Amino acid sequence: MSRLKALRGLALPLLLIAAWWLAFRAEIASTLVFPSPARTEATFAALLKSGELLFNIRASLLRVVEGFALGASLGLLLGILMGLSKAFERLVLPTFNAVRQVPIIGWLPMMIVWFGIGEPSKVIFIAAGAFFPAAFNTHRGVKGVAREYIEVAQAFECGKLRMLATVILPAALPSILTGLRFSLSTSWMLVVAAELVMLTAGGIGNMMAQGRELFQMDIVLVGMAVIGAVGFVMNHAIKLLEARLATRGA
Repeated sequence: MSRLKALRGLALPLLLIAAWWLAFRAEIASTLVFPSPARTEATFAALLKSGELLFNIRASLLRVVEGFALGASLGLLLGILMGLSKAFERLVLPTFNAVRQVPIIGWLPMMIVWFGIGEPSKVIFIAAGAFFPAAFNTHRGVKGVAREYIEVAQAFECGKLRMLATVILPAALPSILTGLRFSLSTSWMLVVAAELVMLTAGGIGNMMAQGRELFQMDIVLVGMAVIGAVGFVMNHAIKLLEARLATRGA
């Protein structure tokens, strides 16, 4: 059943590739603006063989790890604090909800002014994107813990830290993991945006920007394919982690 499901998922991409190939066989598409499948495949192989592609993937992933770790950690902390303290929630939540309505990409011009166009600016930009999903879902998960669980823990005279570690966080874990999954996918999208806009050494976005400037659209297409593939793997890995933890919890 799982193999059949996987094959169904591959059906549309394979049809799109077939349509792409047929368009060039029929000379409908122009190679000036849209490279052929054969040329794109050759470019992918050349970039992989030279090590340039892996270098750029590694550079982007490093920025994602740094930004995600910073933003998700702060988001988890804020979400837990808002979930545990009604006074803190009343103080912070209205501002949090207002600020998170602003698209992260809208903060980019201000971040460039505040932090420049170097590595710190990219990491902070990614961290901002990772922060909001983690904080929102953690807050929702902690607030959603059944009151009965807390009352049982209080009956056994659990301290606050022990109750947080053994009752609240495990019960809120599904929502927390959902937030982390959204944070990670957002981080991966934002690193490409940051690399396209800001000066950078390495990175998939930088590779695509150079390809655009030199009118090498085959490089741009390779970058787009890599972005999709890496994002898919990240999302699938988090889903597997969620399923495994849910199975252990059951």
